[in-house]
Amino acid sequence: MSDTTRFDVAVVGGGLIGSAAARHLAEAGHSVAVIAAPEPSDWTTSPGPFASHYDSGRITRTMSMDPVWAELAVRSIGRYADIEARSGIRFHEPLGLAWLGTGIEPAVTNAIERGAAARMVTADWLAETCGIVMPQFDGMEAAWEDGPAGVVNPRQLAAAQLALAAQANATVHRKAVAGLRPADGAVAIVVGTETVVADRVLVAAGAYTEHLTGVDLQLDRQLRTTLRVDMGEMPGLPSIICDQVEHPYIGDMYANPPVTYPDGRRLFKIGCEVVDPPRAEDVSDIAAWFGTGGDPEEAAALLETTRTILPNAAISSWDTVPCVITRTARRYPLIGWVDDRVAIATGGNGSAAKCSDELGRLASELFSAEGWMDTALGAATFAPR
Repeated sequence: MSDTTRFDVAVVGGGLIGSAAARHLAEAGHSVAVIAAPEPSDWTTSPGPFASHYDSGRITRTMSMDPVWAELAVRSIGRYADIEARSGIRFHEPLGLAWLGTGIEPAVTNAIERGAAARMVTADWLAETCGIVMPQFDGMEAAWEDGPAGVVNPRQLAAAQLALAAQANATVHRKAVAGLRPADGAVAIVVGTETVVADRVLVAAGAYTEHLTGVDLQLDRQLRTTLRVDMGEMPGLPSIICDQVEHPYIGDMYANPPVTYPDGRRLFKIGCEVVDPPRAEDVSDIAAWFGTGGDPEEAAALLETTRTILPNAAISSWDTVPCVITRTARRYPLIGWVDDRVAIATGGNGSAAKCSDELGRLASELFSAEGWMDTALGAATFAPR
């Protein structure tokens, strides 16, 4: 790619939000270049970049205590079938969702109002149907959401979005971005030894967005640990959210039923929140964290929690896997302009996988002639400040 090639929009980041934005922009008729760094082949030695979609299982659901997140989810979930059909890439398993917590009925209401099949259920029903044992806390209750709630494969979802973007004539670069610079009324994106020039740029680079834009977005980049457990098949097991668990080290947990990873293994994945996780001050901290393999104490708590909630699971082995969650001060993604030519779409807050197609669509509206047109999800909700 030479400096003489110029695009309407360059999307920096080929993760879940960036790939979705690239598809929507290309299908709207923009000339688009998307720079999607390849996944590091060796996490322990690579300087990155690392991305949150380097995984094979994420919860998808409409149930949410927050109506904004519920709306983002139902819009995205409604397009899964079309994305799968047109790309030829499957990424969705509608296995259902079990949610355990206190005061969770508003999440059921938010889902029902948007057409999802959600309801309150009993602890006995969960145990008999799914093998899930609910922790015994005062006021603990359970809810269930039928498919299409369940699991998405984030690697495959991003691949499907990029395939459709390419079908709509987007140019996809499988390289990391070294930096951005002004270029005669445009923006130049340095990609290895090449340069991509675009009238405007969308940076959807997750934990690396501040580094690439030079803008302080007050992102909280939390360095987290997940556990992937070989427990064989668990027929009927859904995705799980539990707002309170019995282990003192962790506050809550989320989990996916066994899904297939690139090495062919079928693994159950579990993660959690902790009170004060380690944080990345700069991008070198992220690379260092992925080189460690994660926090063994957090992993031990996750393993014990798995055995408590799923006492019938035949656990044979497990792996500890590091990850990074990018949170924002307002707990919504940041989507908007940071200067005349550069916009951002970042900050998934650990909840963006299921909503990524709609988040990408909203980001694409920034580049339309009319600007942000969605009134139900207003631009002010997501605007960087």
